[in-house]
Amino acid sequence: MRSTIELVLDLVRQSQELARVELALIRAEIGERGGLIASSLVFFVAGLVLLPVGLGLIFIAIALALRRLGLPLDLAFLVLAVVVIVVGLLLLWAGVRGLKPSRLIPAKSISQIASLFGGLEP
Repeated sequence: MRSTIELVLDLVRQSQELARVELALIRAEIGERGGLIASSLVFFVAGLVLLPVGLGLIFIAIALALRRLGLPLDLAFLVLAVVVIVVGLLLLWAGVRGLKPSRLIPAKSISQIASLFGGLEP
């Protein structure tokens, strides 16, 4: 039969090991979230770059349309501008959506740690 001191030492060792494992999980989740932040920032910047380009193409298309009164080239500029703006808006939306704080929190680690303290969920 083991003594009380041995049981307490085992408890301390197991608690330390659990803390190490949980910290490793938190580090892994934060690293994974860092990848999401990077890709979301790329989408955001791409959207910000494409929107002014699209607006510039619309202005060029309007200028050509006024000058030539509706040649197919003008319509092509206008269609291209609309497509660029739509793609830019989609990329911008994807970037902003990916940067929401709720998507960046390491939920698994928090829920596991909370369960150790009486099942409290975040």
